[in-house]
Amino acid sequence: MMQPENPVTELRQLIKDARWAIWSFVIINIVVLLFFFADGLFNQFVFVALFIQAFLFVVWLLPVFCYQVFYKKLRVKYAFYKALATYKEALGHVSW
Repeated sequence: MMQPENPVTELRQLIKDARWAIWSFVIINIVVLLFFFADGLFNQFVFVALFIQAFLFVVWLLPVFCYQVFYKKLRVKYAFYKALATYKEALGHVSW
């Protein structure tokens, strides 16, 4: 029989996943910025990367955050961590 995880352990893992998501977002944006400086906004990689990030924010992160806050009645900070943790999961499904 599986024991439910300790809430403190679950929160630590959630914060760890959220930090991973933030760092991956920063690294992706630095790479996009380098391509932007090299070739400008009309570089296909820059355009596609910006489009995908905007799409993920509007279609993935924002709805998850709103769901956590408005329907599950979680605190804003905790909902923010949860949304970022799902961003990590979403990036895990991307085939590089």
